[in-house]
Amino acid sequence: MNITKALYHQNGLVRKSSAAILRGARFAKRCRQTQEDLEACPPVFVNSLPKSGTHLLNQLVTAFPNLVEYGAFLGSMTSSYRFRERSKQNTLKFIQSFLAKEIVRGHLFYELEYDLALRKQNVVHYFIYRDLRDVVVSEAYYLRNINRWHRLHAYFRELPTLADAITCSICGLNDQWPGINYPNIADRFARYAGWLESPTVCTLKFEDLVGSKQEESLTQITDFYSRQLCYDINPERYLEAMRVAIAPKRSHTFRKGKSGGWRNEFTSEHRKVFNTLAGDLLINLGYETDDSWV
Repeated sequence: MNITKALYHQNGLVRKSSAAILRGARFAKRCRQTQEDLEACPPVFVNSLPKSGTHLLNQLVTAFPNLVEYGAFLGSMTSSYRFRERSKQNTLKFIQSFLAKEIVRGHLFYELEYDLALRKQNVVHYFIYRDLRDVVVSEAYYLRNINRWHRLHAYFRELPTLADAITCSICGLNDQWPGINYPNIADRFARYAGWLESPTVCTLKFEDLVGSKQEESLTQITDFYSRQLCYDINPERYLEAMRVAIAPKRSHTFRKGKSGGWRNEFTSEHRKVFNTLAGDLLINLGYETDDSWV
């Protein structure tokens, strides 16, 4: 089995074993790296709010020739089991460890210091976002039924129905579970929103990648990458590789990967609560023009 592909195996033990092997290879590579390596062959960072399409975008950039994936993941929240916020010092140290030609996935909050550190490492930074109504449905299902090692699973599994879990995903847990860093969906997204305004970040809509604007989005990904290289590439070769690579079911966290699925899950109460907390965000992100969807 390809050791990198094993990172996305359905079996958790296989994923963890391959990650351990790749960590050793990554460390050995880091000991030999120079600044010239970073400038010639920049790292690629695939970033998002959780459940927004990280794995899909990662599959696309892994199709680029010469890039390597060691399984590195930079989350502002530490492992799902501990679920604590990573310190700023630790985050900056992690960014400084990015390797030339490396693909790193992550859920990194926006901070100007992080933005500047990524620029200094010459990182090609992609940020993908998604209709937040689909995000809360996906996260509710994930925390309730899929990731039994996540710290929030203990709470979500006790909820009587998926509808209750969706309400929890919308409203957060800060009031019900003191000490848990899980605010409402608007506040969770606000931690990442600064990336949308950063001039050195390529922002992408999940819905465009799986919809009618797919080809346009793939071209955007390729063009952004090529602009930061010190050598010329064949754009069509990269585009064709990405077309072949689009296969969301390879992700161990994949459920449906559709856009607009929230319509089948939201109750009238979900619509009202979501609109109260994050209705303006839907308009600002271009998903609605008013609150008539409620």
